[in-house]
Amino acid sequence: MMADPLNILHTVGFQELYPIVRAELRLSGPLDHDRLIKAVQRVHQIIPELLGQYDLENNQFINAGFTERDVIHFVDRLQEGVAGDLDWERQPQWAIYVSNQQLIVYGSHILFDGAGFKELLYLLAAAYNHPKQVQLKNHQDIDGIKRLIKQTFSTSQNNDHPKKKLFLPKLANPQGASAVYQVIVQRISTDLFQKLHQRTHEVGITLNDLFMAAFGKAVQQYCGIDEINLACPTDMRQYLSDADQQQLRVQNLTGRYNVGIKAPLDENLVDTAMHIHEDMNAAKEQHAFLESFRKMLNNLAQGATVQKLQRDVEQHYHVREIAYTNMAIIDEQRLAFAGIKVQKAVLSGGFRRMPHYQICVNTFKNQLSLVANVIGTPAEMQLAKAVMTMMRLYLLTF
Repeated sequence: MMADPLNILHTVGFQELYPIVRAELRLSGPLDHDRLIKAVQRVHQIIPELLGQYDLENNQFINAGFTERDVIHFVDRLQEGVAGDLDWERQPQWAIYVSNQQLIVYGSHILFDGAGFKELLYLLAAAYNHPKQVQLKNHQDIDGIKRLIKQTFSTSQNNDHPKKKLFLPKLANPQGASAVYQVIVQRISTDLFQKLHQRTHEVGITLNDLFMAAFGKAVQQYCGIDEINLACPTDMRQYLSDADQQQLRVQNLTGRYNVGIKAPLDENLVDTAMHIHEDMNAAKEQHAFLESFRKMLNNLAQGATVQKLQRDVEQHYHVREIAYTNMAIIDEQRLAFAGIKVQKAVLSGGFRRMPHYQICVNTFKNQLSLVANVIGTPAEMQLAKAVMTMMRLYLLTF
């Protein structure tokens, strides 16, 4: 039986971007190893697909006899390069690395989206805290989304192939320096984040509008394009019934809006953010995110192959060189391990080979984090950090 058909969204462009979601948690103390192993066992009972190999040809997860021992890795030192060895077609759909007071979780973006990944982390914490009390069923149907498609007219609002694309310059490498994996993080303090929140309210825009404007303008300074075209993923769980929203849904339920505005390089940030706000509002009113996969689901109903469905997706959900994701709030109340508190937490997506580049934004304890997972040479790392610094400066001067 085919798994959630929206998994197919994240199988497009394997060669350009491997579908990973990553969490890094810094803890107030070390976890109990045996207790963690038992918690992972409990999670696997609830979500058996986590131990499956992904069969790309048929969009299925196949039992290959893996156990929690194949998922958890206790190491002396964490190294980001292990992300390059992840293979969801041959390995389990997540990998946990534990080192002293640090926990890194890599997850398969095929099996779940960013919001589903957060649910997985909360489930892991709950199983660690009260394993016998965690009696849940994971839901992976998309019946509510199919009903929404039937109720919504198709729109051309969500064009995914703009003529002017944001990009970063490809740097020369005369010394032949090798590329490495690195996670780049910059933060904005709780006080400044609260001021940003207040200021966006005064202007009449959302924080997401502001983040997209600041990121778009930062990239513009390096490519000179007078437009900002960005894809903005959105969690479709908000469109399900109240009862469905209360269910555990470690799955893919992400569509995306494609924002495209004229934006002169010297335009001030407020004006750019207002234009993005207007474009996003128009897209939201038309539920334009459904165009990410409407054609694919129609063809699925006609018995199309996974390969045909992937071609359908490429028209509306292809991998962009410059990407943005808002992973929203990480709930500190749901992310604690039996008295051991999470002191810092950041979520991010896959590692991208420069000049491909993605910024993920998320908040934990009312502190905003900007995160980029980068594969690059030292010079490319400097460029990646410079773009993030530029975005942060735009936010601080808003």
